[in-house]
Amino acid sequence: RVCVRKVRAVAYFYRSWIQLSQFHYYPPRLDRVHVQMATRNYYRFVTKAWVGAVVATMILIPSFIRQIILCSNQLPLPEKQVTNEHQNQIFKNATRDQDLHDIVRQQTKRMSPNGLILHAISIGNPRSASTLQFNAVCVSLFLHILNFAPALANNTSCIFVGGLKKFKKKEKQRSKSNPQVIKMHFKPNCTEVLNDTWLFSTARDLSDGREEKSWLIDHCGTQERIGYIQDLETLSEIGLDGILRKYGDVFSLEPHMMDAMIEYFDIWDKLRVCCGRQMSKYWRNDLLPTNSSLKDATMKKHSLCPTLVIDDVEKQFMETKLYKLLHLYENMRPINRPSMVDEVLTGKYCSEYNDAVKSRGIGFNQGLQT
Repeated sequence: RVCVRKVRAVAYFYRSWIQLSQFHYYPPRLDRVHVQMATRNYYRFVTKAWVGAVVATMILIPSFIRQIILCSNQLPLPEKQVTNEHQNQIFKNATRDQDLHDIVRQQTKRMSPNGLILHAISIGNPRSASTLQFNAVCVSLFLHILNFAPALANNTSCIFVGGLKKFKKKEKQRSKSNPQVIKMHFKPNCTEVLNDTWLFSTARDLSDGREEKSWLIDHCGTQERIGYIQDLETLSEIGLDGILRKYGDVFSLEPHMMDAMIEYFDIWDKLRVCCGRQMSKYWRNDLLPTNSSLKDATMKKHSLCPTLVIDDVEKQFMETKLYKLLHLYENMRPINRPSMVDEVLTGKYCSEYNDAVKSRGIGFNQGLQT
């Protein structure tokens, strides 16, 4: 809307300028002296107008072109533009004591079939692709908020809790209005969970997935807010793209958002396996020095990681649209890593970490400074 107003303002200026240039002054029947004075004043006025227009053109044309390009890429559909404009007005009129979730819920329902999703929990055992689910839910929720409630984007966060006591503490501290995704490796006490929280979980296969869903329904008393039960069997069948689209459906993401997510996670998945503190145990075993007590000579070798130039993959990941977008929001920057316990990517972090495994034999979840 801002860029539309700027373009309209510049267009209005040029329309006024054109109308002015077409103006002609015809003095009344006066004596010769008065006619000459009137004509001279007229030409002075026109000259100043043209000089001012030329100067204004030189100043405004670059900005005008930039706004045209910007608007051509960002102009929303008319229906959505009206809805978002009304929603933003609601945000402006909201007081500090009001719950923004309640304020925008009705507005969002017209755009998102599941309404506005503010809170989610990702539950899963280690080595069940739980980090993939957590990151996918985190990024999906962020894009969902950015699309339907942009005023809350800066407050969106994703965290890991390691125990039940810490989870209870986080739930008490959590604001009902701030979007957040929590990852845990244990089943929550649903009486401690905010009643608008969406639940996601991982499982080994379809059978475990059905049992997990049944447990959530029995203990948490809801089926409507069970987002998706991700199992390794389905993941191997439909692939990473198919799984990401499942999350996109839950969070009502638009096609261009899904394209950005698929590009992002396709590269992230390689870094997740071949780089950082939580890399594949097979790749870490390949890298460990021969004299390391952690090395297992019977373990099979990794097939993908040796074929990658890991620094190139890291740089390619940092150049994706979604990485750059998430990097603009401080709370979302930890997601832009192979795992949330890894250091910040630099373009050489992965090779430095792999070299440390080779030379010093650092183990799972150990950092470069270990």
